[in-house]
Amino acid sequence: MGSSSSSYTPKTIYLDVDGKVQRVIFSRHCSPCDIRDLLCSSSNIARNTAVLLIDSEGALISIDPTMPANTPNNLYKVMPHSTNQGEEKEDMFQNVLSQVAEQFTRAFRNSELKTEVTNRLAMLEKRVELEGLKVVEIEKCKNDLKKLKDEMTSGSMRVNCNCKYNFTDDGKKLSPRRDVPNYPKYTLSQETIDALKKPTFDVWHWEHNEMLSCLEYMYHDLGLVKEFNMNPITLKRWLLAIQENYRDNPFHNFRHCFCVSQMMYGMIHLCGLQADYDRHVYFDDCSSVS
Repeated sequence: MGSSSSSYTPKTIYLDVDGKVQRVIFSRHCSPCDIRDLLCSSSNIARNTAVLLIDSEGALISIDPTMPANTPNNLYKVMPHSTNQGEEKEDMFQNVLSQVAEQFTRAFRNSELKTEVTNRLAMLEKRVELEGLKVVEIEKCKNDLKKLKDEMTSGSMRVNCNCKYNFTDDGKKLSPRRDVPNYPKYTLSQETIDALKKPTFDVWHWEHNEMLSCLEYMYHDLGLVKEFNMNPITLKRWLLAIQENYRDNPFHNFRHCFCVSQMMYGMIHLCGLQADYDRHVYFDDCSSVS
């Protein structure tokens, strides 16, 4: 019975806590973790803190139910165990995280660099393609120019020409027409004359003989026939030759010629340039007489 009761007798130890004696009682059946928590609570140390138990001579005491008991004259002291394992683990974890972050950053940079290189290569390929097309166009233009030059040199440009006068280099002289041009004469009304002097004149409602009559009137009205002593028959022949030798194409035809001439004639009247021209001719005549 004595031995059985003694096995359940609690163990008592005495601690030095800030200069005061603290008694701690625990059962022999307590685990080392329970005893460690009890020591932390008695010494005002946070639980789950690694601690050391030291006697008055500085020796380490094992924290377990079999630790030797002490007396108030030989106090134990609980000291927090300053270990750097947690800090080392945290530092190692931070280093691992930093390395992983650096690897991800490099991977993203490589991806961005790859995308940029791909885009630049695509741009260069497109530019090379455009430059190649330009080279093809330039070569085509060169060939066309060479062909045109050869045709002009051989005189083939005049083979299909519908002009009445063929200007060749065979040394033949062109015989001017001696007959008086004969085209239906159109008598201009005063309304037509007034409209002819305006830039708003409609050139689309007139036949060729009517346009020839209008052109002839312009030369007489501006005094060019008198001033330059033109032969009216020569003027008729010249206007008719221009009309007959204009090609029949959609734009640069005889109507276009008449349109430009009439617009200049209308601008002369609109700006009053004929009076300045007459005054200039008068002063030239006076100076030649003096």
